Parts: sequence; C-alpha cells; structure tokens
Amino acid sequence: MAVKKANASADKLSVLLEWFEENKVTFNREAIEIVSYKKTSQSKDKSNIISSNGFGIIARRDLLDDEPLVVIPKTAVLSAATSALATLLCDENIGDTLALHMAIMYEMSQGCQSPWHGYLQSLPDCADVPLLWDAESRKWLQGTDVSKWVERDEVGLKRDFDRLQDVVARNPLVFVSQNGVTWGDFTCFLKVASLASSRAFLVDVHRGSSMVPFADIFNHRTNSENVHIESEEMVCPLCGEAFGCEHINGLEQQEEEEEEADMLLEHDPDHAEDGSDDGSGWEDDSEHDHEDDSDEDEEEDPGEELPLLLDETGNPISDEAHNSQNDSVSDDHDSDDAIEEDEDDDKWVDTLDIVVFKPCKAKREVFNTYGKHGSAALLHRYGFCDTNNPFDSISLDTEHILQAFSKLVSEKRAADIGRIVELYADVLEPRHRAKCNEDENEEENEDEVEEDGSDDESGEENIPMLDDEDEDDGTEDALVAFSIDAPGHPDLNLAALLVLGLAEEDVFAQVSESQSVFMHYFPLMRRY
Repeated sequence: MAVKKANASADKLSVLLEWFEENKVTFNREAIEIVSYKKTSQSKDKSNIISSNGFGIIARRDLLDDEPLVVIPKTAVLSAATSALATLLCDENIGDTLALHMAIMYEMSQGCQSPWHGYLQSLPDCADVPLLWDAESRKWLQGTDVSKWVERDEVGLKRDFDRLQDVVARNPLVFVSQNGVTWGDFTCFLKVASLASSRAFLVDVHRGSSMVPFADIFNHRTNSENVHIESEEMVCPLCGEAFGCEHINGLEQQEEEEEEADMLLEHDPDHAEDGSDDGSGWEDDSEHDHEDDSDEDEEEDPGEELPLLLDETGNPISDEAHNSQNDSVSDDHDSDDAIEEDEDDDKWVDTLDIVVFKPCKAKREVFNTYGKHGSAALLHRYGFCDTNNPFDSISLDTEHILQAFSKLVSEKRAADIGRIVELYADVLEPRHRAKCNEDENEEENEDEVEEDGSDDESGEENIPMLDDEDEDDGTEDALVAFSIDAPGHPDLNLAALLVLGLAEEDVFAQVSESQSVFMHYFPLMRRY
C-alpha cells in the first residue's frame, strides 16, 4: 500500500512540475526540491521530512537570508476573478469564500480542459479537518473551541450550498456534474471547502482569497518559518494591474483635470462671467485672426538662409515635415523607454516571490507560516496541530468569569463587571500574551530601523506566506472573550479585569463609573 501511494505521489508530482514549466512557475532547483510522500517523519540524518501524505520542500544546500527561491506569476493563481466563472459570479453577485469554492469546483469539473488541471490533480481529495470527521471522531472535541467552530461552519456552509443550488438550477448547461464533481452533493462541496480553507490565502484586492500553486507546498511550523512572500497587494480591483491600466489612468486623468479646473477658478473666479467664454470652452478668435491678417501684409526680414533639407528622393523637406519627423523619432525613443520600463515593472508586479526569511540548513524541510495560531485554530482550519505552540490558549466564556466574581466578591460586583464587558467590548478584544509580546518587539525593531534610516524603500511588502491574519473572518476570535494562554497565564484583558474586579469598592467605582477614567487606566493595567 505504501509503495502504491509513493508511486501515485510521484506521478502527480511529475505532472505538477510539467504544469509549472508551462505556466512559468519557476524555482531554484539548485537550492530546493519538492519531496513526495515519505513513510517516516524523520530520516537517519535527523532531517525533518514530511510526515503526512502529500508534498513538502527540502533544502538541497544551506539557504541564506533574502535568497529568492520561487517566482509565481499571478496568472497562475486560481481565484474567483481568474476562473472561467468570473463573469457569472459577478452577475450572480457571489463573492467571498463561496465564489472561490465554486471556482475550484468548476475548474475541477473541467478535468484536462481546465488551465489549472496540472495543479488541481496534485491536490488531495480533501483536507483532514474536523469538519469532515465522522460522529465518533468528533466526540473527542466535545467541550472545546473547535467543536463550537465546526458547528458554526456547518450552518454557514449549508447556507452557501443552498445558494449554490439556486445558481446551478438557473445554469444547468454550465454546471455539469463530471470528473468527480457532483454539484448537488453536499459532501463534495465540503471537501472543496476544506481544500480552500487549508490552502487559500489573500493575494491582492482583485484576486482576493486564492489558490496559489507551489506556495501551498510549503508546510507550516509555528514561529520557525524559513520563507516569506513579496507581493504587491494594492492593485486595480477591476483588472488586477498595479499601475498603468485604463481604469487607474482614467481616474488619475480625471483628478488632474478637476484640479486644473479648481486652480483656474481660484486664480480667476470671474472667468466664466466676463464674457470671454461662451460656455462652449472655445474663445472668440476673431480679434486674433484680424491681427494675423495684418501681420501677413507686412514684409518680414528673411534673415539668415537655412540649409535646404532633402529626403531620400531628392525632394525638399518642409520645416513642418522635418519637425514632425524629429518629434516622431523622439516619441519612438520615449515610447521604447516607456515600454522597457513597463516590462520591468510588470516582471515585478505580476509575480509572487518567495524568499528566505530565516536560514535553513541543507537536507532540512523548508517551512512556511500560516499565521500566529493556537493548536485549536490550526486543527480547525488546516487539520493538524503543532507541538510546543506558544499561541495555545483555552477560552473562557464571560458567564464563567461573572460566576467567579459573584462567588469571590458579590453579585453586584459581578453585574458591574458584566456591564463593563458589554460596554467596552471593542477594548476587550482578544489579546494573546505571546502575540502581544511579538507585536511589541516588532514595533521596537521598526522604530530602530527608522532611527537608523535603513528602512526599505523598494516598495515591496514582505508578507508572511499564507498568513491570513490580515484577512480576519472572526471564525475563532468571535467566540472567545477571555482565555488562559500558554503556559497557563490569564490573557491580558482577563488579567486587567481581575485586577479591577478585585479592587476595593472606592477604587472600582472611580475607574468603572467614568468612561474617560476607564479608557485611561484599563490599558495601563493591561500592559503592566
């Protein structure tokens, strides 16, 4: 059985590599290699090898900081905006995750006819997320955050599936069940949803959440990633170009014209009322024409005679034609320079570039990061847990906190704390200790860089690979008010609330009854 799996993985990898070449997805073959399924999780030389059925990246030699490894054209990205369903999804006003799920399903249903077939055939049937576990396996999750999240997922995905069925019914010739895709099968829909959940990440404002070939081969390791991605996220939302497209140019030209009109009004507010403009935008040139006629009657001094210019046939070239030729040549040079600049810009803008963030030793697996997530969040979305995770936590409902205050202090104090939690919900958003410490360290490092004047002015933005923190859908955090963070401390909000809730009555009243006082002192208590 293991041999068959290995052979199947090797065949899939071969097709995937061929697809990479066809779609100009390039990687440094001298530095890294793609490795398929391995039976053991650790080899004799103690190198980290992929421990699950799939692919991973191994360093063939020591990798250095800022070393480029992979270049992925954005044309290779599979998203709702790049799929053949793009127009239909727009007409149906379908966006967000449902649009991506439908795009993936449709391209899968096209089989070899899909431009992404070589990539899609390399994916597993589904991700091993709790959403797809059977009832017996889910019993192990009872009482955990994951169990609550999965229940909510099922409700939202069922709603999406019902909407999908309406679209399928209106377009039966488009949505044909074939090549392993059954549009009316909820399980099939859930499997595709699991792939999108575990692999997609935000590319830019045009493509949105997308499947990015090669990028999803890098496996995750918390706080020990080796690679990040450099990309331009702010592009034209209509066509995906970063600059130079007709939409952006049109807006810029319109803004310039409006600014010029405003400047004219500022310098000559009576311009439209002095009779010099008839409202059509054309001035009365009768006086100018009269002056020109009088000038023509006067004899002009010929001055110094200029040399006669001849064309290839020996005929004289007029000054206008000569100037026109020079202007044409100049315009051609300017146009060539502009084209070269545009081509250089396109090479940078239209790609996702994976570079080394932290060095990696030879024969070790090259890791990525999916974000600063605890084990519960990793299991829920990606189907695995990470050992020694500093972002682990156990959530506590507000009800449990109020019960504790009711027993330790009084029911009145518990009611007052409940009022504070409800009133200052925005202030009490989840704040994991490890994340806060890292954020503070990053801010200090950024301040040091700014003081040194060595900040990067290249315009490229370093983005953690497959990091969805910027694309917060509230899946986990919406259900968590307070938590006990690893290795066993209350989160910063809970710690500050305990200090306030256990304070003497006069101190508690002074801080809690005044919004300005609370907003001043509570952040201080949370910090120190």
